[in-house]
This record gives sequence, C-alpha cells and structure tokens, in this order.
Amino acid sequence: MSVRRYQARDMREAMRQVREHQGPDAVILSSRRVDGMLEVVAAIGSESAPRLPHDAVSDSRPARSIPVDPELAAMRRELCDLRSLLVARHALSERDEWAARHPLAAECVERLTQCGFNEKLARSLAGSIQEHTPSEDAWTRLRARLSASIATAQPSVLEQGGMLALVGSTGVGKTTTINRLALRQIRRMGPDSVTLVTLDRQRIGAYKQLQTFGQMAGIAVLLLEHERDLIALASRAGNGHLVLIDTEGQAAREAAERRLFAQVRHQIDLETWLVIPATHQASVLKQVLGAFQGCEPSALVLTKVDEAEQLGETLSVLLEQRLGLVFHSEGQRIDEDFHKADTSYLTRLALREPASLVRLTEPAKNLPVEDTRMTRLPVASQTRTDQSSIVLESIVPFGKRAHAA
Repeated sequence: MSVRRYQARDMREAMRQVREHQGPDAVILSSRRVDGMLEVVAAIGSESAPRLPHDAVSDSRPARSIPVDPELAAMRRELCDLRSLLVARHALSERDEWAARHPLAAECVERLTQCGFNEKLARSLAGSIQEHTPSEDAWTRLRARLSASIATAQPSVLEQGGMLALVGSTGVGKTTTINRLALRQIRRMGPDSVTLVTLDRQRIGAYKQLQTFGQMAGIAVLLLEHERDLIALASRAGNGHLVLIDTEGQAAREAAERRLFAQVRHQIDLETWLVIPATHQASVLKQVLGAFQGCEPSALVLTKVDEAEQLGETLSVLLEQRLGLVFHSEGQRIDEDFHKADTSYLTRLALREPASLVRLTEPAKNLPVEDTRMTRLPVASQTRTDQSSIVLESIVPFGKRAHAA
C-alpha cells in the first residue's frame, strides 16, 4: 500500500493532487485542518476502504462520499455541546444577575411561574415593581395589574336578542353552556324569549340533552339539517328574542378547513362565541384559538375552571390574544356554577389564593332566592296549553312536517 499526505486549501484541490499523484483508484484515509490548511491522507492498493470516485475532482460536480476522520467528528460534537453549554450558562448568569439586582421582582416572577404563568409574561408584570415597595403591597399591585390585563366582553346580543352560536372542540361544554344561557334569558324575559337550535348530528345524546332542557323550561328546541336552514330562522331573532345555536365539536384542523357559517354569514346577522376549557395545555389552547378564527368568534366562554391544574397557564394564553371573556363556569350545576367574567376571581384562583369573593349571580340580584334554581322552573305543561305540540316541536327537525306520534 502506498500512503501519501497532501495539503491544500480545500477538499477539491486536495483530491486533484491525489488523483494526479496516485490515480483514480486512490482512497482517502483521513482529513483534518492543520494551520488553516486541509491535510488529507490517501493510499492506493487497499480494497477495504471506499474508492475515490472518478468524477469527484470534476470542476462542475462536488465530491460525493468522503469518509470523515472519527476523531474529527467526535471533536465537532464536543464543540457543539460546549457551545450549547456556554449559551445556557450565559442565559443563567443573566437571570441570576437580574435576580440579584431585583430580588423583589424575582420573587414575584418565581411565584407566577410556579402558578403556570409563562416566564416572559411574569417578567413583564413584575418589571414595574419598585424594590422599596413592601412585599404584600407589591403582590397586591401585581395581582390587580394581572386582573386588569385580561380582556372581557360585554356583548349586546343577550340584551337585544339575535342569533348566537357557540363553537368549539368536542367535549368543552357547548351544550351545557347553551342551557345556562337559555336559563339566564328565561329568568330575565320569560320562556317565549328563547329558541334553542342544534346543528349537532354527530354526538350521541347531544340533541336529547337540549330536548330535555327544553321540555323542562317550556321552550322550543329545533334540530336543523344544515346551517343554511338558519336563514329561515333569522326572522325569529331580534327584538329581545334570542336564538341559541349549538354546534358539533370539531378538531382544530377540521375547524380551520371547514369555516363554519361561512356560507350563511353574509345573509344573516349571526354572533359567534368560542367555548374553550381551562384544562387545555397552553400549546393546544393556542392551536384552538387559531383554528376557530374562521368562525369569526367575537367573545370567549371559559369552562371547567375547577378542573384546571394550573389556571395560570390558561390565563397566560388569554392575555396574548384579542378576544374578550364573557362567561366562565366551574362546575356541573347549571345555575350556581355559571358566572359573568370575573377577572379578579379568576386571577385569585390562578394565583392559588383564597378567593374570598362574595358571588352574587346576575339572576339572583333581582329575583327571590326560591326563583334562582333550575328545579323551580315551570315545566312545559305549566307554561303551554298544548303539551303535545311542545313535544312534537322539540323532536321534529326544523323544516319537516310534524306528524302524530
């Protein structure tokens, strides 16, 4: 075996030298950088090493399979690991240095991150804290700032009437929220002021749940074949009458592609609220918020607040988007666990503080205590004279003739 060592500016030049001196059958044994030059060791007469390609030194085509010295590859990996370590240590030293200069703010940031708030948001909230401020006063101001930063909404559709649709992923509580909104409207304006509509033909029992509520409350429940059927219902909405529309749950990707109500939105005045659960991880919640933008939601309803492991993670996402929160729920009770957006209460829950806030739901403010329970609502037979017509209306799809059972 004939072994020779070559030095060149780059691999192309080195391989040209190898071919000139040892021919096209030479093989590359190793390569490395020495004093800014590329050193290549080549040999001829070995059958075990890969051969130098005949066209490898062509001026128009680059080299294809070039063995790399294992020691050089190991050195490169060590350098990459060292660089990553230095970057991490540099970031850590900056954080420690900032914490040393601002101990009170650093304490608040640590407390926020332990509650699920992302560090960037926590640093932003704590950035305005003066170090001479007493710890409790600083935390009170931070809590107030956090509460005030959560966007809320005051939609007029519940007061003036209209068509309101709830959209969201499967299992987030859309149907239950529809029932709660209907109950709220019934108490304010009576059972004749509400119509329940569902487009959900996929989930087993979804329509039956609305139907049962409708029979208890004495209100109409309609099952539609297609969203285009909403056009015929538009004349019922407005002037205080509220049409509440339940929809089938959709995965984020499906929602982004389907764009619910896109075919009828230009023909009817329709408001959409997005229902989201507090149990979603931040990354999933962001994906849902982005996917349902095609439905043009104007507000958010937050459900399952009591089931959230870290409510701060959810509030961090809400602080990064533009939609306002209009209602939130924290339990299974249809009345007592449904509230208008209370950012102060949610902030205390997220910060794991005693939420010693006296709650008084809006219906209870103007009604006697005995009228604030779902069980006190009159059944259909008490509010309508023809009970059979109510049953038929609540089980026959809209647009189809009712027939005797």
